[in-house]
Amino acid sequence: MQDLDRLPYDLWHVIFQLVCTDGGRAGCVLAQVSKSFRALSAPTRFHSLALSSVTQVKNLLICFERIRRFDHGSPSLGMAGAGGSTPPFHNLLLSFLPGTCDAPQRTFRKWTDYARDERSLVFQLANDHRTWTAAKTAWNRDFVLHVSRLLQLAAPTLRVLTVLQCPEIRLPLVRYCLPALRELTLLGDDRMFLRVEGPGALVPGQNDPSDFELYSVPAGPPDEPPLPALTHLHVVFTGLKLHPWEKTLPQWAAIAPAVTHLRISQGNARVAPVLGEMLGVVPAVTPTEDADADADSEAVIHAPRPPLEPEPEPEPLCFNMSGARKSNAAQDPERRELERIRDECSSLDGAPRLTILRSRTYMPGYWESRLRWEWRERMLGGGGCWTEDEADEDVWKYSTEYATSATQVNAG
Repeated sequence: MQDLDRLPYDLWHVIFQLVCTDGGRAGCVLAQVSKSFRALSAPTRFHSLALSSVTQVKNLLICFERIRRFDHGSPSLGMAGAGGSTPPFHNLLLSFLPGTCDAPQRTFRKWTDYARDERSLVFQLANDHRTWTAAKTAWNRDFVLHVSRLLQLAAPTLRVLTVLQCPEIRLPLVRYCLPALRELTLLGDDRMFLRVEGPGALVPGQNDPSDFELYSVPAGPPDEPPLPALTHLHVVFTGLKLHPWEKTLPQWAAIAPAVTHLRISQGNARVAPVLGEMLGVVPAVTPTEDADADADSEAVIHAPRPPLEPEPEPEPLCFNMSGARKSNAAQDPERRELERIRDECSSLDGAPRLTILRSRTYMPGYWESRLRWEWRERMLGGGGCWTEDEADEDVWKYSTEYATSATQVNAG
């Protein structure tokens, strides 16, 4: 122990940085070792946080409040962040998925518990829906209050944010301004960050009170971009949403004007026209009404970002496109349209660069697990999903490693 006391603080700081990459568990352990470890690890103890419910967000805010009250003036916290008494955290994973999230779920009775006559059955269904709506509305208000506060505390230092969600748990719009955020990953929806005009799509069994109620959060375009430093944006299509991606994706140009890398995974048949419009390429193929809107594809685009001041070589913007089903490129009109856009862009000097990855078939739950893996991979300095070469695409490597680790866990 005496030898440990002789280690310089800079070395401890590096050790704590390498340890605190598991979403917060290691930070909790370090805080309980001793008072000295608690003080030394304060700047890195919240380096990465993984939260899966509003209750966990509340508990974290309570933890921050206690740190502010009892550790105010601590030298280790004084250099921790812009807030002085709020420990900085750089990597945040918000996962609101069934099984771990505390959002009220739609429940159905046993078929033997439903009334036999139509009038009584309708009355039961209406009562069940009314009960769920009241509970979900209360949860939405708590979500807006506490998640908005969390993002406010995270704003000075947050660099990477991943939001996992599903159609069964729709998230309300929150207040946010993250000037330091560099990378954002969204699974399924972007409704937590923006809304567009119009009523949106009504999806039976999926619509939510937050589709129409904004809980005092302004939905209009902000005066200043809330994500001015964001350079990497990865969105994963998973099905129907309140406002389709072809309406919300172009809005991100105002929210994050500095984006240089955009990846679209499992894109549908309408992605090609949207990308063509964003890149100034006239589409040759327009999806028809009976086209398969859920036909999945994936692309990566790289385009030059207009610099605020002269630079030797502007950083390219990357668009990455891939799909969730296997398809023959010669028989896929959406892929042919993407290839046409790619060829037109490649023929122009300084134009965006589009990379098209082969379509794949994904198992249920694949993206939830993979995005967690990529979140940690990027935290440790890996490339994550931002590899441009198909041979370096992490999906196959990830699948093999994930299956191996799962087998080892089950065997142990």
